[in-house]
Amino acid sequence: MKSLVDDMDIVVIGSGVAGALVAKVLAQAKFKVCILEAGPSWTREDAFENYKHSTNRTLSSPFPKADWLLSPSQNQYFSQQGNAEYQPHFIHGVGGTTWNWTAITPRFLPADFALKTHYGVAIDWPLTYTDIEPYYVQAEYALGISGDSENVHGSPRSKPYPMSAIPMSYADQVIAKKLKKKGLKVASFPAARNSHSYDGRPACKGNNMCSPLCPIGASYSANVDVQKAMKAGARLITEAVVFQLDVDGERQITAVHYKHPDHSVHVIKGKRFIIACNAIETARLLLMSKHEQCPNGVANASDQVGRHLMDHHILTWKFDMPEPMFLGRGPQSISTILHGRDGAFRKDYAAVKFFLGNDLNIQQESSQLLADDKNWSSILDKLKDKAMFQAQIGFEVEQLPDAKNRVRVEGKRLDPLGLPLPYVDYKLHPYTAKGSKIWRRHTEKLIEFLGGTITHSAMALSSHHPSGTTRMGLKEQSSVVDKNCQSHEHQNLYMIGSSVFPTQGTANPTLTIAALSLRLADYIKAAAGRK
Repeated sequence: MKSLVDDMDIVVIGSGVAGALVAKVLAQAKFKVCILEAGPSWTREDAFENYKHSTNRTLSSPFPKADWLLSPSQNQYFSQQGNAEYQPHFIHGVGGTTWNWTAITPRFLPADFALKTHYGVAIDWPLTYTDIEPYYVQAEYALGISGDSENVHGSPRSKPYPMSAIPMSYADQVIAKKLKKKGLKVASFPAARNSHSYDGRPACKGNNMCSPLCPIGASYSANVDVQKAMKAGARLITEAVVFQLDVDGERQITAVHYKHPDHSVHVIKGKRFIIACNAIETARLLLMSKHEQCPNGVANASDQVGRHLMDHHILTWKFDMPEPMFLGRGPQSISTILHGRDGAFRKDYAAVKFFLGNDLNIQQESSQLLADDKNWSSILDKLKDKAMFQAQIGFEVEQLPDAKNRVRVEGKRLDPLGLPLPYVDYKLHPYTAKGSKIWRRHTEKLIEFLGGTITHSAMALSSHHPSGTTRMGLKEQSSVVDKNCQSHEHQNLYMIGSSVFPTQGTANPTLTIAALSLRLADYIKAAAGRK
């Protein structure tokens, strides 16, 4: 076992958007910061070359080294004994999953922070929209958000977006014109994607491969802020898989243990520790850290760690339109229908966030056509029709917290380092299932109104937005951290990311993660008497 000699002021575990932002701000405030990242680092150029030469292009194709923590026997990260249909995707690596996200960044609605008060369901956050709004502004300028400042999407603003909105695609404009006759408005999403050069990154060139990888860096990825943290003096240690937190007799975290791929074990000590992993990995780490002081795992005396897992249930449709739509130029998703995110109906069933698809998977469409030999004689003409006339629509449904939806660690399945892989119990909340059914019928009627003919539909339990598992709250008996993301049990331990969400609303989580991270950085600076 090896140990670093120097104690750190701050040890940050994870280098996604949460860890990158909090590390950057605290390093700039002259704290001695160390970032521990389970995955490797890579360049955008190398990632693009990996994708270009891949024979099986998936979300992970640009980042082959990021899969090194998969189970070698099953090539799977999650146990199939929990729910085989729940398979969220995330990346182990510097910058995390912001490397291949859609970069859609709406704010939560004010009512999303107070579902119990407004609609009598779930629980309220210990924060209000007013508390977090200034940090939404900071996050939008940190990530570089393009948006229409005149259209607040239901979330009041104190300052305009740093950049104007990404223009709607031709297909979005066609659909917007048709839906206007039905009294529905289509608008551009706010997005962490440059509409003009910003923060040293170029404007979007419309490559239409945002996910799995923006080839030019017009879309924000958190490795940018990791580099800024390092420039301010932070230390980065990659391929460092943290598996244990040490706790002393006063219930303070004193050190963390991590392994490298060669199985060597290292220890780093610090004054404050920030877990900035995703919701599943945060719970996994805390549950693995069992010892005399914490027999149920760190921060888990109340048995709340790992519980209340949420994710957005997603439904999508492809349909043929009577006129050309010309998908495939610009970002893969630009626009939303301003409908379904809030209303009195939330007393009875879940809200949704609509999105219009703009991506065109020629490989998938050609494969489907080639599967029927009757198409072979006219394959090019049929492929052109698919490419020209196809349209897409989808929505994501909010999931309410449920203590039975949880992450567990049982030790039966191990990763290549011999550490237990997560076991996930997950199913749709009845509130979500009811909303999904109602909004599905509504969407199919919209497609009919547009004159479309449905050719394909799909649904998944995960939009790759795992949330909950260490939620914030006022009482230790029903939550893991307080409103400042500070552990109820361990005063020098903090958790940041979507794991602290008490509810998830319909917004993509990243902007709220970023805002909470910046708020935590201010809280730690104030506690230490630093500006």
